[in-house]
Amino acid sequence: MQEDDTFVTACVDQLLKHGKLENVKFRTTGGHTLSAQAYWLEDQAWVVLIVKNITNAKQFADYITEFGARKDALLDMIAHNLSGPLNLTNNLLNLVDQVNQTAQYKVIDNHTRLIRENTQHCIEIINSFLREEHLASPGVYVESKRFDVVEKVNVVIERMKPFNEDKTILVHTDVAPLYISSDDVKFFQVVHNLVSNAVKFTPAEGTVAVDIHDSETTVVITVVDNGVGIPEHLQRHIFERNTPAGRPGLKGEKSIGMGLYIVRKLTELMHGEVTFTSREHAGSTFAITLPKIKPDA
Repeated sequence: MQEDDTFVTACVDQLLKHGKLENVKFRTTGGHTLSAQAYWLEDQAWVVLIVKNITNAKQFADYITEFGARKDALLDMIAHNLSGPLNLTNNLLNLVDQVNQTAQYKVIDNHTRLIRENTQHCIEIINSFLREEHLASPGVYVESKRFDVVEKVNVVIERMKPFNEDKTILVHTDVAPLYISSDDVKFFQVVHNLVSNAVKFTPAEGTVAVDIHDSETTVVITVVDNGVGIPEHLQRHIFERNTPAGRPGLKGEKSIGMGLYIVRKLTELMHGEVTFTSREHAGSTFAITLPKIKPDA
């Protein structure tokens, strides 16, 4: 602390002048950050010194500041680079609808409906980010809304089938409807990512099955495929951000290594849990368990 002699002298002067010194922070030669408070008991010629090690708190505060800046930059990028094109696509689809009402265009009608639904879903995700997660608070807002799990899963499957007619995609459930109170947008993202991932690594004539199980307090959604599976040496990495476990799909689909990371994060935000089992060349099973009611609801 030799280079801080001037600072220490100033602190002592302030203590003698005002009788107290509060919230003084300094770093040790070992790299720790300390916070000190001092009180001069003039009548007894004593100084009471309270020193706290705030290294972890300081590192956390620095991390939050850096993370917040990176988050805001990312959200601004999403807003400017995606919102405009997606809204334009939605408007163009409305124009197509105006000239596409005759019977011979029923197939195109169905496809444009799927495009519109997907586009609208993307817009909802972006709006959700901009409305809640762009705030300065350290937490991420999770909406609590009552919705039918079976209906949401069926929407995911309906959107997948037209583009994967060489595979069988099924939904199994003993209960319908099945309502829970959670964030329906985040739930949709989780199920969509899991089913999309399963389809991507399942060959032609393969099967992807989504099972929905009900219990007294939770609901379990299991996505099972008989695809190529996950090599054992990659399994410990699959939930990591920008994971090295990211692989192109069987049809060459690109991977940015974020899908399962997002699944885990969103599931945890909804107070749930995600687990998996997999064997190479034998397929994978992913299961998410969610409470029917938010714990803090």
